[in-house]
Amino acid sequence: MTAMTAAFYADVTATLRKAGRPDLIEQLAALLPKATLTSTEAAELLGLSSPNTVKNWLAGGHFPGAYQTRGGHWRFPRAEVEAVKQRMVDLRERNHRGDLALPDTDDEATPPLL
Repeated sequence: MTAMTAAFYADVTATLRKAGRPDLIEQLAALLPKATLTSTEAAELLGLSSPNTVKNWLAGGHFPGAYQTRGGHWRFPRAEVEAVKQRMVDLRERNHRGDLALPDTDDEATPPLL
């Protein structure tokens, strides 16, 4: 499925609202990926067995946009979790090829996965 732009979503929901179909607005919203994830959802997306691993990676700088709710629960931006997942895939592929040279890094580089 192709990603829906915010403008298109706004148009669709406005049309559904005018048609008196709030039920369809709710169904549509349930189909869209969430912008933020819980630690459990982030762990599942990353293929990790424990949400604590995701929380531990916070100290390593992997999720700079993560924040805690008033209740103390962590929320992780989906885009950052997906970026970490892609780095994991890239590292796995490099490892498979035997390309284990350390990458050139600078202060702006993303943290390596351990």
